[in-house]
Amino acid sequence: MSRRLLYAGACAALLLTGCLVPERFTARTAFQSDGSYEYSYAGTAVHTLAAGQMANGNKLGPKAEAGMHDQAANLERNGEIRQAAYNGNARYDLSVEGRRQPGQALDLLGMLRIRTGPDRVLTLQAGKLDDKEKASMAALGIKLEGKLSVTVPISAEVLSHNATSTPSFFGLFGTYSWKIGSLEQRPEMTIRFKK
Repeated sequence: MSRRLLYAGACAALLLTGCLVPERFTARTAFQSDGSYEYSYAGTAVHTLAAGQMANGNKLGPKAEAGMHDQAANLERNGEIRQAAYNGNARYDLSVEGRRQPGQALDLLGMLRIRTGPDRVLTLQAGKLDDKEKASMAALGIKLEGKLSVTVPISAEVLSHNATSTPSFFGLFGTYSWKIGSLEQRPEMTIRFKK
């Protein structure tokens, strides 16, 4: 297998295995009345393996730095990743946009997970970190800071949420939003769409 194919596979695995974790970001999700939705993420993400190496006092060598730049270029080949730029210090700038059909799941950097149950109740929640994972992220100097906004059509029923702000005037104006400033915050929301 060629090195290029190995790199492409490794990059795809980065997003799936959680080697890239969000740090500073703005994320949005907009639901339609049929349960389909669009989502976006703009911000930084940390490559945890590289950050771990740096936290142990090891500097990334020129070859490793070049590999991180190559990974950014390969990430951009994913149709939903609009921009990926390596900025050094194990950090990437990412811009991600996508669309899902009703019932299609989403796992966006472990930060945002969307699933629909058989009862047509959609669950949106942040990935859950155990105490060991939180301690590891703190040791790597990863500080979560961001904003998540969710737009829900009037025809849908919001069953529960822990948003820090909600739409005004009977839900007609604005979004459900979360201002995230620590690893302890975990946005959650359940929505039922009418058939």
